Amino acid sequence: MQKLANWQNKTNQSKLVTAAPYYTGVVSALEGIKQLKRQLKIAEEEREILNKEG
Repeated sequence: MQKLANWQNKTNQSKLVTAAPYYTGVVSALEGIKQLKRQLKIAEEEREILNKEG
């Protein structure tokens, strides 16, 4: 079973031509993950600041 990162690399290299219909779904999922990671980092920083103050 291939991991998502491997599929993304192959898609970026145009090696997964048959995956074209699914590409938009993968891209939007990766963008969503990226956004969630950013939000998590901000929340962790805010929690750290609040813990230092209290």
